[in-house]
Amino acid sequence: MTMEIQVPLDEIDLDILRALEKGSKKISTTDMGKQLEVPGRTIRYHMNKLKEKGILKPPKIQTYERKLGLGERILLLQSIPEREDELTKILNDVSFFYYYSTTYGRYDGFLAYTMFPLVNPRITNQIADELKERGLISNYSIFDAIDYNRKGAAVEPFLPGADWTWSAWREEVEKIMKNECSFPLKLEEFPKVVRFDLSDIKILRHLVDNEEPTLKEISKELDLSMTQVHKRVKRLEKEGVLKGTMPVFRPYVKYTAISCFFVSKEHAQKMLCGFHSLPFEVHYTIESSSKYNVQVIVPETEVNEFLRNIDIFRRHSDDFFIQVIV
Repeated sequence: MTMEIQVPLDEIDLDILRALEKGSKKISTTDMGKQLEVPGRTIRYHMNKLKEKGILKPPKIQTYERKLGLGERILLLQSIPEREDELTKILNDVSFFYYYSTTYGRYDGFLAYTMFPLVNPRITNQIADELKERGLISNYSIFDAIDYNRKGAAVEPFLPGADWTWSAWREEVEKIMKNECSFPLKLEEFPKVVRFDLSDIKILRHLVDNEEPTLKEISKELDLSMTQVHKRVKRLEKEGVLKGTMPVFRPYVKYTAISCFFVSKEHAQKMLCGFHSLPFEVHYTIESSSKYNVQVIVPETEVNEFLRNIDIFRRHSDDFFIQVIV
């Protein structure tokens, strides 16, 4: 791999990045300072500098809507070239589609994220069927996003002199597929709806809309005490309603997002472990214990090698296809 971190890092920077890579839960700068035997204020200073350098991405807070009574689905649309302007207008104007991007792969057209009330699960199919009947798309596929998680890039493979190679990764995957493995991230297949009130919704909205707000800012905005806000945020984190609360290491600026959709009744967990051994940022979404969407944030210099090597998973899948996100 030819990619190296292009900014200078000292030992404290590296220790912070390694601690974040190993950690599975949000950790305060005070606790990290104790862990690394460095003052908390020094940790805060270095983390701010890493963010300024662009290699430590701030937490991207997301809410686990399914626990609040809303479902999320990924809709892959095979568009009709001469009618893409009409389709784009619908994707922009209809609130059912809250985000979309162009894509190519098995489906050439659009990848759209949709939100729907769990009490009306048929609405996604009804809307997709309507688009097809109106001649705006020729085909579609729906992926039910039950739960999701992510990991940042690994530190060591991006350091000067690192010896990570694609051939070494293939060998590691081959070993994983022959043996048992334990996928380290939590993905719930059957999440339960949690109890919440208007104050919880306001806190969630503030966390999503504002980058790293302080408890003081939230308490002032919502007219709640800092103690009340703290307790509610901790409860929402514990119940899994809050996602993406940790900063993520991404040492590359230019990249391509590639989604790998697969079904594997026998090897799904091993395949997840194989993806997890990639040194890049990876996002995981589960529909069932055998059906997943794994989106890999691939450095621009590694896209061709990724596409060449990812085929290692095809023979272990009942179905496997990729979508390049443009």
